[in-house]
Amino acid sequence: MRKFHWPIVAVALLIAVAGCNSASQQPLPTVVLDSKTAPAVRATQPASATGGLVTASGVVVPAQQAKLAFTVAELVTTVNVAAGDSVKAGQALAQLDNAALQSQIKQAQAAATAAQAALDLLSAGPTDAQVRQANAAILAATANYSRTVAGARSSSVAAAQAALTAATDAYTKLKAGPLPVTYAAAEAVYRNAEAALQQAQAAYDAAYRQNPAAIGASPAALALQLATNNFAAAKSAYDLASQQPDAAGISAAYQQVQSARAGLDAAVSPARDFDIAQAQAQIDQAQAALDGLKAAPRAQQLDAAKAQVDAAKASLAALQAQLAKYTLLAPFDGTVMSRAIQPGETVLPGVTALIIADTAHLRVNTTDLSERDVPQVAVGQPVMVLVKALGQSFAGKVAAIAPGADTLGGDVVYKTTITFNTPPPGLRAGMSAEVQFGQ
Repeated sequence: MRKFHWPIVAVALLIAVAGCNSASQQPLPTVVLDSKTAPAVRATQPASATGGLVTASGVVVPAQQAKLAFTVAELVTTVNVAAGDSVKAGQALAQLDNAALQSQIKQAQAAATAAQAALDLLSAGPTDAQVRQANAAILAATANYSRTVAGARSSSVAAAQAALTAATDAYTKLKAGPLPVTYAAAEAVYRNAEAALQQAQAAYDAAYRQNPAAIGASPAALALQLATNNFAAAKSAYDLASQQPDAAGISAAYQQVQSARAGLDAAVSPARDFDIAQAQAQIDQAQAALDGLKAAPRAQQLDAAKAQVDAAKASLAALQAQLAKYTLLAPFDGTVMSRAIQPGETVLPGVTALIIADTAHLRVNTTDLSERDVPQVAVGQPVMVLVKALGQSFAGKVAAIAPGADTLGGDVVYKTTITFNTPPPGLRAGMSAEVQFGQ
């Protein structure tokens, strides 16, 4: 409540009156403002009963204000607004570096896609190609079983014998090395080719000295090219004939012989019980694979696949929700009151980065409405608001009364919110005001 300074004489008079009437328990005097008269001394009664008015100091505030802060520590990449800018609800105000999180989201999306594809395949059943492949495996296993049970055939034995003979001959020749006659023949061809190349070179040189301009299409050039090719082929054959077999080559040839001998033994020997059982197991395995393809998926399989899909989607949703923490959005239409971050800075969780206020809808909050006066105030009650900076009073009404009290210099006060009937032109947040509550 607004305080007034009384003349010393009046104060003394009141004290004297109070002292004289203390025995009769008369009400103490209080100050009641009247819009037409100076402060007067009256007995303490409700203002509504005396026609007095309650006043309180106040301040102009936005209808709503928000201090925006990030909840993660990260590098600021962009800030899209400055102090004084108007913003719309949902507008992106600032952005943090989210490259690492975006990479995790892509991985989660791939995992969710793979899980869904696995569920779809399980639900759809086998394709025609898979069934044909499974049938072909059964036929191959059955044919192998028949061959195993039927025993050796003359054609199989002959083929195995021929393979062993060829492998043995190759091994023997390789181990023995090149024959002397082969080496001599290769050397003779090599020496002749070398002499022919020398002659062709001499003829080419002579032709070049006589007519350098025509040497490219001359017979001497063609003869030199042919001699060069013949010499290269003869040299290769000679080198091959000169080589001695190495240990690795001999070992590989020997293994070919052993493999061919085992093949012949298998073709000649009758089928053993173990071989027959193994061939039958192959048929059973192929048949089980076909039956598994044709059978409908079990409920447990479908449940497991669905659980994989749900888990992958949940992980993706969690990461996408985390992504929202990297952007500050305007919670309502308003004005940027202050900005405390710059691109390139690292923000800390909970530290205010921006303050947004709804300056299009201003109201007054009282600051010193006493507990003695708040009973005379009601929601909807008309008021007059003197805005000191504008030098005018404006009509309004009580919009809300705080349910709890505050303290001001030891006094108990209640915050009351006042709205204007018509927003005053030139009104700004922070201006001081005087509220006069009507009856």
